[in-house]
Amino acid sequence: MRSSENGPGTTQPRWEIEFDADGNRTDGEQDERLADAAREAGVRHLVVLAHAAHNDPDTSADVDTRFHDLFTDVNTDDVGFVSVRWPGMTFAPEPRLTDATEAALNRVFPDRERLIGDLRSLLDERPRRFSAVDDVGMHLRRLVEAPLHSQVNAYATDMGDELLPQSDPAMLFDSTSHVCEGFARALEQAGEEAERAERRPERIEQPRTGAEAPVVSKSGTLTEAETAGPRSADAPTDWLARPEPLTPSPRPFGDAESERALDRLWEGAHQLLCQAVSYAIRRRAGLIGDVGLAPAIGRLADALPDTRIHLVGHGAGARLVAFAARGVKNGARRIASVTLLQGALSHFAFAEHLPQQMRGGGALAGVAERVAGPVVCVYSHHDLELGMLFPLASRMIGESPSLVGADRLWGALGHDGAQGIEGCPTLTLADALTEGALPRSGYVSVDASETVRAGAPPQGAHHDVFHRDLARLVLAAGRIRT
Repeated sequence: MRSSENGPGTTQPRWEIEFDADGNRTDGEQDERLADAAREAGVRHLVVLAHAAHNDPDTSADVDTRFHDLFTDVNTDDVGFVSVRWPGMTFAPEPRLTDATEAALNRVFPDRERLIGDLRSLLDERPRRFSAVDDVGMHLRRLVEAPLHSQVNAYATDMGDELLPQSDPAMLFDSTSHVCEGFARALEQAGEEAERAERRPERIEQPRTGAEAPVVSKSGTLTEAETAGPRSADAPTDWLARPEPLTPSPRPFGDAESERALDRLWEGAHQLLCQAVSYAIRRRAGLIGDVGLAPAIGRLADALPDTRIHLVGHGAGARLVAFAARGVKNGARRIASVTLLQGALSHFAFAEHLPQQMRGGGALAGVAERVAGPVVCVYSHHDLELGMLFPLASRMIGESPSLVGADRLWGALGHDGAQGIEGCPTLTLADALTEGALPRSGYVSVDASETVRAGAPPQGAHHDVFHRDLARLVLAAGRIRT
């Protein structure tokens, strides 16, 4: 546990706790020292923040400070902040690997430096042969694979509870050329979408049951159990909306045609790298949340019985804190609130029943019962990373979207909110900030599309979360008086 300097204008104390890739504490006494420091500081509200921008210590510190500085107008001296440090990383938007990104990959995947170097060479040189693209897929499988006995394999997907077996992402085992073609198509359409000044309006479907319930709704999605949630009027790319499984395309003949096809595939190959690594980081986040942060929260709750603990996560960090909320033992409701900002996890993660399956729920079903306050799921339709790339990367081996597109079956919480949950309200960010608007418990989706909207393809607005109104939402969810 390390204490951090306060950001400009802040008075709240700040600390850090750190976990390794297996969820172990890097400092065996960090929880005890944190509890002692929080008690000495008179902290009554402990806000625990997790994100994935740990490319290097400076990046981690900068993102932590930007988040903390959103709370500079908190007029209370009993709020403290804890930053969760763990082996994660984020990618820069440029379609090339930089020295800094390669260094970050080496931090996330130690002892794989040679493999990472080979991947960078392929992506930099872009050899003019299809077999080189296939080599990228082979190297990525080796990079992110985990031993069969590894505990991390239990956290591969959010789309199934203990009743359902875990699997591997199909993007690593399907035809590499075809997967790269899919990512290239999505990137092209993301660029076209970014040129539109205004998005198509959101549709909120009213749930219907009985004989009047349509098999397919007017906006092209299944009626999911008895619950319908917020979604974009159309998929961010028509590649996602295709109901049939994607099948390999024939490789072209002829020099000119092959050259054009290879250029396209290499654009997609870089994105395949980004998504394969992001999958491995999300998988790791679930493990660290469950076996690392959850026990730490339990120890802090025991040591600080009068302190309310609030979990806040962004991107893969949202998956980490969500699994931490699930993993807290020795009694429910030891966590006061959970706020997930642009969560990189399935929008069905909290569902008690997955609409496309006969049995089994989401991996995080029932989490709200362990939280004293609300589980707030903040989303934006301008998040292209989650709305467009996440669904393409989330299909697991053996899965096929037979009646709906990939965006509905494998969509992300941070793009269209929580799905498949009975009685989960959806509020705009402005409405959520009005006094008493948030429910006192249970799930709630908050549409922040009017605020979280800045960012160029391919990520879109995924990182546009440094807004005072989002800090105000964290305070409202935790009922922290300012």
